[in-house]
Amino acid sequence: MKSSAVTIKELSSLSGYSISTVSKALNDKLEISKATRDTIKTIAKQHDYVPNSYAVSLRMQKTGAIAVIVPQVTEACYGHSLSHLQKSAEILGYRILFYQSFNSDTKELNYIKSLSDGSIDGIIVVSAENKQSSQYTGHSFPVELLVIDCNQSIEDIKQRSYASLMNVLKG
Repeated sequence: MKSSAVTIKELSSLSGYSISTVSKALNDKLEISKATRDTIKTIAKQHDYVPNSYAVSLRMQKTGAIAVIVPQVTEACYGHSLSHLQKSAEILGYRILFYQSFNSDTKELNYIKSLSDGSIDGIIVVSAENKQSSQYTGHSFPVELLVIDCNQSIEDIKQRSYASLMNVLKG
């Protein structure tokens, strides 16, 4: 079944311009005249064109996604952390992919391994205990350990979560 999303190749066909020209126009390259850019953008808007996020992430070498691994989302302190991480990440233009380890170190490490495919920009591992940082090093992306004690205040959880997010984004 074919996707209903129009591609840049289809925009090229619809507009009569080359794929390269369409791409440059959509990315506001000044080498393309304003009239051509406007024409291509109008056609793109008419057909609800949405850039392919995978292609953009390959070009930019940035996915715009951060993975968060929590022990169990039903624990209020982890839910607060996840909620604040998502709100903060969205403000910064990132999305959160969320995983539950159910307090299993093996699950955590398996998630980290499977996410080494280039689909994320970093990982935040939320835990109740301070773990050996050597488990989280040696990856092509930052892995941050966020230790949360469920007796901490919500404000402290928010501050720690934000600090961890910023550490991951700094790389």
